[in-house]
Amino acid sequence: MSLTLQILLIIFTVLFFIILVKNVKKGKLRTDYALAWILCSIALIILSIFPQIAFFVARLIGVISTANIVFAAIIFMLIILVYVLFNKVSMLEEKQKNLIQEIAILKKKNDLK
Repeated sequence: MSLTLQILLIIFTVLFFIILVKNVKKGKLRTDYALAWILCSIALIILSIFPQIAFFVARLIGVISTANIVFAAIIFMLIILVYVLFNKVSMLEEKQKNLIQEIAILKKKNDLK
């Protein structure tokens, strides 16, 4: 990894981390959602500061290009984030359905009186 690329990765991931923390402080982003992104940005900062980790993992797995390991790690993190968000959406849809049913029952009881 070239020094220029390493410096750019460090700068952009640190900026991304700062933006995440500011959005959490302002209340624009919930902490539980931000936690996954913060962990991903910390992992990217560590990989950009210590690229030897990516080289070691690439040799360990037997991948020719270290960039493929980095892309695979990012894709894996994004898949996990998408799963977490789909899980949250499913729970919210279930809660919404229950609330709609409770409201309908309460309206029906009020109409009968």
